[in-house]
Amino acid sequence: MTYRYPHFDTHLMREGMRFRAGPRPSEEMPDFDLATVDGGRIAKSDFTGRVPLLLTMGSVTCPMTTAADRALKRLYAQFRDRVAFVTLYVREAHPGERYPQPDRLERKIAHARDLKERDALPWPVAVDTIDGTLHRRLDAKPNAAYLMDARGRVAFRELWSDDREAVLREALADVLSGLSPVGERQGHVVPMLHGIAEMDRTLDMAGPTARRDFRRAAPPVYAVARMAGLMHRRRPRERHQREAA
Repeated sequence: MTYRYPHFDTHLMREGMRFRAGPRPSEEMPDFDLATVDGGRIAKSDFTGRVPLLLTMGSVTCPMTTAADRALKRLYAQFRDRVAFVTLYVREAHPGERYPQPDRLERKIAHARDLKERDALPWPVAVDTIDGTLHRRLDAKPNAAYLMDARGRVAFRELWSDDREAVLREALADVLSGLSPVGERQGHVVPMLHGIAEMDRTLDMAGPTARRDFRRAAPPVYAVARMAGLMHRRRPRERHQREAA
């Protein structure tokens, strides 16, 4: 399957459910030197020998990316002086008319800039190459997190960066105290619940094709996400009606 797939499908959903490759804890983090949305560059060498790095993957069409924001921002507030935080912009999770898979790096950078602005991310957003050179070396998951220690090795990784905030907080604290490797986590329940809450809004933003593809790939999950989205829209209207009364 091509890396820059035009349509989300069931196979992609299954592939995202567990790590199948990528560096494991204690193994060397792949080298990288990437553009950022503000016109700068970020390289592995910027952190090796200096500070640990928490690298989270995401895209503007990934509901899990948005769902993880709140927890990651709390961790950033706690650890920002001792750990570097970077989001790696990867391929679109749910490509649609408004956000198709980019066909050139400039467009991918524009998508990444939209993510940073929409989610008000206070840390840098680096943009992978158009064909995902670093992302593929990290097993090409839509919202995984890799914690690299100051020696340049993977200390911890988790399948979803919004799995359990307490687990990631503990991993960050352990690495800062000199413990590495810490391990890995491949949970599903918590991140899926959080992601479902953002799914309907994300599909709306991505475009009709993204909604159609997800409905075909995962009908039961789509139904729950759609219901959650409708309930979310009703609450502001009901509150406004109560205030008007």
